[in-house]
Amino acid sequence: MDKLFVGIDVGSRDNAVYIMLPNGDKHSSFGVQNNLGGAQILSKRVVAVMQDRELSNLAIGMEATSVYGENLLCFLREDGALARFERKLFVLNPKQVNRFKASYPDLPKNDPIDAFVIADSLRFGRIGTPVYVDDYRYKA
Repeated sequence: MDKLFVGIDVGSRDNAVYIMLPNGDKHSSFGVQNNLGGAQILSKRVVAVMQDRELSNLAIGMEATSVYGENLLCFLREDGALARFERKLFVLNPKQVNRFKASYPDLPKNDPIDAFVIADSLRFGRIGTPVYVDDYRYKA
């Protein structure tokens, strides 16, 4: 399997990101601001890993957080740098993330850990279908 897994714990100001390699090992974790600049940094770092590891498939997941993740989701969907990879975007129900996290009883509650849990959920493949994002300009 040549899929990279990216878990994002979305916050109102900052996003915690966890990049997991196909075998489940940690590649990196970092924080970015929840704005256009942060989304661009996230994209550049993911693209760099994809190219360095010669991967072609990408799964990106984030927890549903009201309106805080919508712009990031649209950015990741439309980003030209990520478009060259086969990518799937997932928005996970917070209950689903918490239930999966319960299988790791020794993990503390913090944003970087939640980003790990999201990435690991993607790796296990128990997430439904990728999120369908229609033309966001007509969302209202």
